[in-house]
Amino acid sequence: MSVVVAKSSGFCQGVKRAVNVAMNMSEPAVVYGKLIHNENVLDKLKEKGIDYIDDLKEVGDRTLIIRSHGVGKDVYDYLEKNNIRYIDCTCVFVKKIHEIVYENYKKGKQIIIIGNPNHPEVIGINGWCDNTAIIYNGEEDLTFDDEKQYCLVVQTTYDHIKVEKFINFLQNNIKMLDRNNTICYTTLCRQEECDSLSKICDLMLVVGSKNSSNTTKLFDISIKNCPNTHLIQTISDLKSVNVAKNTKIGIVAGASTPPELIEEVKNLMNESQENVKIENETAKEETFGELLAAQNAKSMNLKPGMTVECTVITANEDGIVVNFQGKKDGFVCKDDAEMDGVEYNPENYKAGDVFKAKVVDKSSKSLSKEYIYFSKKEIDRFNKEKSDAIEMLSQPEFKLEMRECVNGGLKGYYGGYSVFVPASQIKIAYVTNADLPKYVGKTLRLRLIKSNKDESDKDIDLTTKKSLIASQKVILEEEQKKKEDEMWAFFEKDKIVKGKVKRFADFGAFVSVNGFDCLVHNSDASYNKNVPASEVFEIGKTYEFIVRYVSRENNKVKLGYKQLQKKPYEIAFEKYPVGSVITGTVRDVKDYGAFVLIEDNIDGLVPVSEISHSYTKNPADVLKVGDQVTAQIIRFEDNRITLSMKALIPKEEKVVDEAVVSEDDYQEAKEKRAKKNAKKFENAAVASAPAKKARVAKKEEEEEVSSWSSDENATATMADLFKGLKLDIKD
Repeated sequence: MSVVVAKSSGFCQGVKRAVNVAMNMSEPAVVYGKLIHNENVLDKLKEKGIDYIDDLKEVGDRTLIIRSHGVGKDVYDYLEKNNIRYIDCTCVFVKKIHEIVYENYKKGKQIIIIGNPNHPEVIGINGWCDNTAIIYNGEEDLTFDDEKQYCLVVQTTYDHIKVEKFINFLQNNIKMLDRNNTICYTTLCRQEECDSLSKICDLMLVVGSKNSSNTTKLFDISIKNCPNTHLIQTISDLKSVNVAKNTKIGIVAGASTPPELIEEVKNLMNESQENVKIENETAKEETFGELLAAQNAKSMNLKPGMTVECTVITANEDGIVVNFQGKKDGFVCKDDAEMDGVEYNPENYKAGDVFKAKVVDKSSKSLSKEYIYFSKKEIDRFNKEKSDAIEMLSQPEFKLEMRECVNGGLKGYYGGYSVFVPASQIKIAYVTNADLPKYVGKTLRLRLIKSNKDESDKDIDLTTKKSLIASQKVILEEEQKKKEDEMWAFFEKDKIVKGKVKRFADFGAFVSVNGFDCLVHNSDASYNKNVPASEVFEIGKTYEFIVRYVSRENNKVKLGYKQLQKKPYEIAFEKYPVGSVITGTVRDVKDYGAFVLIEDNIDGLVPVSEISHSYTKNPADVLKVGDQVTAQIIRFEDNRITLSMKALIPKEEKVVDEAVVSEDDYQEAKEKRAKKNAKKFENAAVASAPAKKARVAKKEEEEEVSSWSSDENATATMADLFKGLKLDIKD
């Protein structure tokens, strides 16, 4: 008879952590739902006063333990709202599913969960999308909307063979599917090992509770390959199992199966195998009930340091008398019963209680020779240290003091574990071997990794592996990326920010905003093009800026300062209202007018039509750069100031023949021009008289008028002669 135990049997990391937390609670606590699907563990928890509830209103003043299956978002909301203290033991893989579901649900995607709709893990996952998920477990009559986006996740403990089949179906029927095969890696390994082992064994023992989802899946996988498969919930279940002499036995266990039960079955197999070889060479078939009896009858040869399972016979003030299946009884002195700080109380040990203890040498003490002496506290201390170490090392981050330098890195120790930190994983920048000694004695923030690569590993089996590799660099890089993400999310175009001026350059100033250096170019510091940033700001002083440009790809942020200040035009509008008289310097002369600098960075335009009342063809004939002029502000429009010089010329002055003259001279010139124009009109009239006379004669002739005369006293003026004639007369 040979026995093969699957490597991945027993508690997974998530269940192990939840059980350790519950078992070591030092305050009143309660679990939300059954901690695990194993009645033996639940009974032990109940003995410690850790029960479970299904209604959050029953928590009272106790601490709530959230089991590894996880819960919905509404549970966390309720706990926070009611200030209920809780310890979250949700499996890290289940947590990841919650994050995927919540983020995709917020994006409007329809969530699909492959799994058992009644399983607590699936119920918890559904709680992160307001219980709107489609729970899929093989129905092929579902229809899907081609216009809708779907997000798929998988129950971590679901049958991996079914998962692949279901995913293929969904992919073929959903146009837009975001696939996330979130089945737990250890669950997958466990199922694959069970499948392989059941194909080569004559007898399969699936150890675990019938209420455990992953245990029943292992049973279903095994019985397909090996019909002689048995579900073992307790040692007593072995009594009815028959085993032949040359039987090859395979043992697998669910994720919620306690390690002590697996050890019991495994040890029984090993002891039974020896019994079969020695005592039952001729036996064709034995029952495990008979093998159990044979094991109980066997005596033990003990040595100091060996660990033995002890059963309490009685307890008194001196210590505990135990049975360990040996020729003598054992004794645990009261000083060896409890860990330091815990007071020994014989009432805590009832007949029939079972615990493990280590054989100790008491020969140097005056003690009775009728007992074998044990120490329970050494085992308890070791288990506590190991439990603490496993819990600590399983976290995404733990702290550990570095004790020594080794080739290529540092080493620290905790709870029987050796943790190596490669030089490349101490910080983001590389650490040389010469720099390693300065880290000895320092505490690093670490996470376990598979190798010296930056790949975190949450599947490391801490129950068997004692030499570990860890990294501080992965934590620092995550924090750096988070800070960068937050920083780039902070910088939005046109956002107003505060920054401290750090230094100047020829082209501008560097300003620190939330620890990031941003540039304020000279052109964005002041409206005055001739003023550099160094004349606008002071080193170390804080100002408000507007974000002008953001580029994460180029790692650049540009700020503006002048954009938050009043524009020169706005300042001028307040300082020089319309009608104000200014004196300025001609800055530039163009064909259409002259620019006059009123003060630094503020100028106005004198259009050519506003230089004088007389016609000015070219402003350069009147003004030149550098001239001092006095003008009146007549208009503000589109950030432009319009000036007028002629508005300040006295009203009595007029312009005649492009020369400025007095009013009398102007009237004389006007009369001369009128006479000149009248003479022109008279000459025109004389020239046209014969033609007019001919036309009149012809008309009279046609009308048979014999004669035309006028009143001798009648008179005709120039106006009468040219009545109706439109003339363009300019004065």
